[in-house]
Amino acid sequence: MRPYVICHMCTSLDGRILGNRWGKLPGYKHESELFETTAASFGIGAWLVGTTTMDEFDGPKRPLPRAPRNFKRGDYIARPDAKTLGIGADAKGVLRFQTDEVGGDHVVLLVTERVSNDYLAHLQAAGVSYLFCGKKEIDLHTALRKLAKGFKLRKLMLQGGGKFNGAMLKAGLVDEISHITVPVVDGGVGVTGMFDIPGPPPRRAAATLRLMSQRVLRGGAIWARYRVVVRHTR
Repeated sequence: MRPYVICHMCTSLDGRILGNRWGKLPGYKHESELFETTAASFGIGAWLVGTTTMDEFDGPKRPLPRAPRNFKRGDYIARPDAKTLGIGADAKGVLRFQTDEVGGDHVVLLVTERVSNDYLAHLQAAGVSYLFCGKKEIDLHTALRKLAKGFKLRKLMLQGGGKFNGAMLKAGLVDEISHITVPVVDGGVGVTGMFDIPGPPPRRAAATLRLMSQRVLRGGAIWARYRVVVRHTR
């Protein structure tokens, strides 16, 4: 069992996701207002991002204290009863959370066997939960299964960058896409998109979708929701 995954993102008309490039959007004080209000309407208490996005929320990169000599490695769930979760991937142990919350959401990190005992001891001291999800890279299937079991998650909102969203889509783990198109053309070459899958161009699309609903929001933004009906994993 794994959670039902909804990827919720705001993009320009040409699919770019870096909202700080767009200026003030019509009808909104800031791009984040549009994103956050629509995301909150789902009532989903858990969000998932990759390392780069999660790095926006952690603390300064200070040296780690040494872990106890008898430190035991294994999954660590500090708050199994947490109602809301901020989940991030951290395969190498580079994040430095000093507390166990982001905006009131309990922090859960997906780690690999590459991370040190010093790093794990630091997370425990900060009250951060972590789950082992692979040897060198994050096994996304394992991660979702462990999240479902450890925190009784039934739904999860994916809000990562292009590469992490692309990895989730490639793994066949995105069930629904909630896409808000803002009335802006970005035009930037090399600017990250909603789903970026590295490697040679695929022979076919990464997924086939079915439109579930569509709304025009204030300021001319268009909110469309799609169900993923065919996962072209490769």
